[in-house]
Amino acid sequence: MYILKNEFIWIALILIGLFVSSATPYSDQSIVSPLERFDWTWAEPALSNVDFDYAGSPVSLEDKGSVGLIEFLIRKAAHFTVFFVLGALFVKAVSRTRLNAWLVLLFAWALANTVAIFDEFHQSLTPERTPLIQDVVLDSFGACCGVLLFGGYYLFVRKRNKHQRRGYVSVR
Repeated sequence: MYILKNEFIWIALILIGLFVSSATPYSDQSIVSPLERFDWTWAEPALSNVDFDYAGSPVSLEDKGSVGLIEFLIRKAAHFTVFFVLGALFVKAVSRTRLNAWLVLLFAWALANTVAIFDEFHQSLTPERTPLIQDVVLDSFGACCGVLLFGGYYLFVRKRNKHQRRGYVSVR
């Protein structure tokens, strides 16, 4: 059970997953084909409101179609989620040090950003993959949310537990 609680194992698994994912050409990891098996007409009214530019390309139902837009949103949600979890795990790992709580949060976020930058660099070496600064920003935002939400809670609980133990006297 300790293995499931050890953040270093989870960090290593995420880093390995990121490395493998970044080394895989887009055509080998595209989920368009499985998504095409479903009828997405029910989602089109909500998807018709999506219209923005991402890395200089338009993202809308008109430009990508329902399947392409859904795949785009899934891929970007995966970026955010993976780095949210990674940021939270880095907080737990860095909090083992005796750093000030704010430095723990800052260092955990810096580590996650470093991983995001190296992940995009690694993508630049892979055929059919394009490194995007927008993906680094998205990853950084996901890590920031993970660091602040989990880190704030984790450090608050840790601080509260320290205050509760201060006046503890053992009975012999």
